[in-house]
Amino acid sequence: MSLREEKKAATRNAISEAAASLLLEEGMGAVTVARVSERAGVSARTFHNYFADIDEALVEFLRKVFAAIAEQLSSLPAELTAAEAMEAIIIDALRDDGFELYSASTLVLLGDRARAASSEPPTEETMRELGAPLVESMRGRTPGATEFDAEVLLNSYGIAGATAIKAYLALPEPRDPEQGRALVRRAFEVLRDVR
Repeated sequence: MSLREEKKAATRNAISEAAASLLLEEGMGAVTVARVSERAGVSARTFHNYFADIDEALVEFLRKVFAAIAEQLSSLPAELTAAEAMEAIIIDALRDDGFELYSASTLVLLGDRARAASSEPPTEETMRELGAPLVESMRGRTPGATEFDAEVLLNSYGIAGATAIKAYLALPEPRDPEQGRALVRRAFEVLRDVR
């Protein structure tokens, strides 16, 4: 990649991260082209050189989050089951200073907030495309799993993780991340205990 291409990729990334960060910190009402551009250190014109609108910038961010989680899933030790691996990924995202930006926890928070206020939520086709790397990583971790199987597993683990993260965020401040980790562990324990 040339220096020019690297700079363009960095600018695109900065804009999409700024949009996601603002959404997470202040809600969709705060996510304007002007605010995102300011946070990313670019002009509104530059924003529009890369993205048509805020929704497109958020989809770009989601693409990177799905890819990051897929990479995490693939890099965990092979002896972990798919459930153990996803549990570990969600627990690792709960840091003492908040959430890791490129994490499963962020997907939960972004998904809820963006769906509530987005002018044009991503289509099912777009979500399938965004999730494709994660589906492939899950298939790689689960011998014999079809694409359908991997989607079922990811949806199950995603709902368990989302339920735990939402319960954690509903706790009064200041929250102890260990409480969140315990909730994630419990959510996955419930999944394992279902017969």
